[in-house]
Amino acid sequence: MDSIEMISNLAKEKNGKIEEIGLLPDDSGFACVSFPLPKKHWLYQTDSACGYCGEPPAPMRMGIGPERSKMAEMLTEAGKYAVRASTRCGKDDDFDPDALIQNLIVGMLGYETEDGYSHI
Repeated sequence: MDSIEMISNLAKEKNGKIEEIGLLPDDSGFACVSFPLPKKHWLYQTDSACGYCGEPPAPMRMGIGPERSKMAEMLTEAGKYAVRASTRCGKDDDFDPDALIQNLIVGMLGYETEDGYSHI
């Protein structure tokens, strides 16, 4: 079985969709495959009382004031970064919600390195 057939079989078996597949000049290859989230994924959790996501956890809860405005501004920028990073700057409509959360953490706290920088 060749690699392309193996990837096609895997995608079919797991209800995935091959977005892109190809060979590179050095005889290596790549594939982008989209898979559906498991039915028990956190994204689908609802508040049984109203059927929606329920009350926010709000671990940094704060009232009205300049601190809240500054924090909202920082969270907005981190959230925008997370969406851009998770969608390849809007090129992907189908993205991983877990990657979005990880990118939000990076957007707020920096990379998980000694000083928070990527050093790239």
